[in-house]
Amino acid sequence: TIRYDQDRFQFGVVDEGDIVKHSFTFTNTGNEPLVISNCKGSCGCTVPTWPHEPIAPGATGEIKVEFNTKGKPGNQSKRVTVTANTVPTDTYIEVSGEVRGKDQPAAKG
Repeated sequence: TIRYDQDRFQFGVVDEGDIVKHSFTFTNTGNEPLVISNCKGSCGCTVPTWPHEPIAPGATGEIKVEFNTKGKPGNQSKRVTVTANTVPTDTYIEVSGEVRGKDQPAAKG
C-alpha cells in the first residue's frame, strides 16, 4: 500500500502563465517493494515525475507535479492517477487553486 503525507495541494491564487510545482511525499506502507508503473495527469498541462526504482517497505519517495497554467484561467483542479502494485491499483493526488486570467488584476501585488 501507499500512503501520501498529503494527497491534495491547494496552491492558492496564481497568475495565468505561472507554472505551479509541488512534491507529494509518500511512504510504502506495504510488505513488498512498491513499484509505480505510471503517473498520468488529467490533461497535458499537468506533468508528473516519479521514482522508477522500487521503494522498499517503510521507505519514502516523492512524486513531483508541474501544472502549467497557460490558457487555464479560473478555478482549477488537476488530478494525477498513480498506478502501482498496490490495492487499489490506482490512487490519486491533486493540485487545485485559482488562476487569474490575463485580463484580471495580478495575483502577485
